[in-house]
Amino acid sequence: MIKDIIFDLGNVIINYNQDKIINNFTIDEDEKIFIKEKIFKSPEWELLDLGQINNNGAIEEIQKRNDTKYNKLINIFLHEWYKTQPINEDIVEIAKKLKEKNYNIYVLSNMAQETYEYFKDIDFFKLCNGIVISSYENVKKPDERIFNILLTRYKLNPKECLFIDDDDTNRSYDTANKIGILGRKVEPNSNKDIIKLLNEFNITL
Repeated sequence: MIKDIIFDLGNVIINYNQDKIINNFTIDEDEKIFIKEKIFKSPEWELLDLGQINNNGAIEEIQKRNDTKYNKLINIFLHEWYKTQPINEDIVEIAKKLKEKNYNIYVLSNMAQETYEYFKDIDFFKLCNGIVISSYENVKKPDERIFNILLTRYKLNPKECLFIDDDDTNRSYDTANKIGILGRKVEPNSNKDIIKLLNEFNITL
């Protein structure tokens, strides 16, 4: 019997659409390509999620590797990008209904500390029984260790947990299912697919 619902944040609770985020900062095609290839795909992007570097450190390292003409763009983007992400309020409503039905709500997410600090006071987090963010643990999904941190810290039985994540590589689900956590990949930012997943496990709102 499922008692605990584990939510990812990006593309579940928070709409993390890279193209839309980039469009908030530039209309120049070269700059768009630069952000996608040299920032989102930079090694520092992963280090931010691992808590091994902060925004200022990431800016410094990325600027060192690239043409100085991008320095201002790098600085503005790293300090402001996460502020352009909207909350998926329809999915927050699903979480509220689950809470009303006495399900426990947890978060397991890869996220930089500055990003989490910006969002930590939104209504969704007030519903949560526990929160595990990669940058505070220095380990990220799909590493099994971060799943075990959640299970151990909050004394959860994996067979009573349903995991809601949009991971398009399926690696997070491979890890989750390996240790007994239930669930499947959901479509990004889709309340309908989350409701479908809940129904697959006999959870009605």
